[in-house]
Amino acid sequence: MAKATDIPTDLTLDIGGEISPDDFVAAVRNFFGYVREITQDQAGDGAKIEWSVVVKEGSNLIGLEPSDAAPASRLAMIYNKASYGIEALEKGDVSGAGLSERAVNHLNTLSEISSRTTSQATYRVWVRKNPKTVGASISKAIKQSWESDYYDVGTIEGRLEAIQDASGALKIRVQDYLYPKPISCVVPEKMIEQVFASFRKRVEITGKVHYRRGGTPISIEAFEIEILPEDDELPTASDVRGIFAA
Repeated sequence: MAKATDIPTDLTLDIGGEISPDDFVAAVRNFFGYVREITQDQAGDGAKIEWSVVVKEGSNLIGLEPSDAAPASRLAMIYNKASYGIEALEKGDVSGAGLSERAVNHLNTLSEISSRTTSQATYRVWVRKNPKTVGASISKAIKQSWESDYYDVGTIEGRLEAIQDASGALKIRVQDYLYPKPISCVVPEKMIEQVFASFRKRVEITGKVHYRRGGTPISIEAFEIEILPEDDELPTASDVRGIFAA
């Protein structure tokens, strides 16, 4: 394990143990993504902060160094948030971490890499020479926090999609323009043919909607699916005037 004297920058990813090339790339990418999200959150009206990569030869230490023009006050906020975000997730306080959903996702992926590795590798983010371990408990806390907390009957509008997961199972989901992530859709066997006829079309789905604690829908158990007209099929302004005139 690295010591404080080994750390090359104020933000450094420390990978201990042997890992696969794929896990190494994924870990570094999500570390960069975490820092990028925090930097954007602290953008304010000041100068843009650019980061350069510093790799210590002969080690698994990947550091990020800010540009010389980066304001010290903003860097202090970035470092504090980077440290506190990991600490809060480690304690299970996902909502109180003050992180964007993307930032949480980056730490979640890094935590999942840590939990699935077979070589007992460790992942630590050093912030101003202080190590913060990104272990399996972070992913567990995020999963528990993001599980559905309540449900209600409602409607979801969007485009019906289908994907195939790693096991070959067909997953149905709806991409609602109001939310950045697709919403999982569970349909009874009797509606499968209707679902096939609705693929890639705009639909309105009525059913039992499951929500995260913050109110974001994550899945819907469909009772009814209605195909909606595409934008080019809707009446134009001149058509509406014609209707009123009649």
